[in-house]
Amino acid sequence: MTKQAPSHSQHPPPLCFYYHGKPLHVQHHQGEWWLHGGDVLAVTGRRLGSRMQQLLAADPSRENTPKTEVTNEYWPAMALLRALRRSGKPLARQLRDWLNRALLPALEQIPPTAPRWEQALALAAEAGVQVSHAVLQAVLAQGARWQHSHWLLTLDYTPDSPLRHAHGRLLGLNSSATPLQALAQQIATEQGIAADNGELLGLATACHQQLRGRLQRQARRMLQPG
Repeated sequence: MTKQAPSHSQHPPPLCFYYHGKPLHVQHHQGEWWLHGGDVLAVTGRRLGSRMQQLLAADPSRENTPKTEVTNEYWPAMALLRALRRSGKPLARQLRDWLNRALLPALEQIPPTAPRWEQALALAAEAGVQVSHAVLQAVLAQGARWQHSHWLLTLDYTPDSPLRHAHGRLLGLNSSATPLQALAQQIATEQGIAADNGELLGLATACHQQLRGRLQRQARRMLQPG
């Protein structure tokens, strides 16, 4: 199984929540939670968003914050709450209540390694779905003579996907496994199996050795006095 490396090199992938159907990406940085500024503006609208930007720019906590990729794109949650409290707009009150009652309490319950845990869980779930579907299709298509194909499973984690967090695809390889009871029938068909004379001879020799040893053991048991 292979997994494509995530594109985030310095920071883990952000968590994605939805507020009235609109995504809100959240990043843990410098010991606190930050909300993506563009997402907040999409939720609040242009007029309230402009007011929030003015209040956040004047917030004292932003003065000593080192400039990083996260701080340039994200807003600290506590500073955003202070800015929302200073606005009497219904949209500001609704967003503030949602942050206080839903989002922030949920984030407090998440362990420090949550982005990696969420990524692993999403990839494992997607891998299970892909493999289960492939095995089901193989068994139903082959009936009693099912064969288990060999696949290469590729997984890609996309935390900002609106539908699901992981994408998987199975690639069939040119190899297969056949149940023992169907192997002789498959070899004896006109098409046979993709093996040369030397491989078939080796297979026949091994089968004869197994059969000879089994018959010898049965003969010894029959000759032993009761």
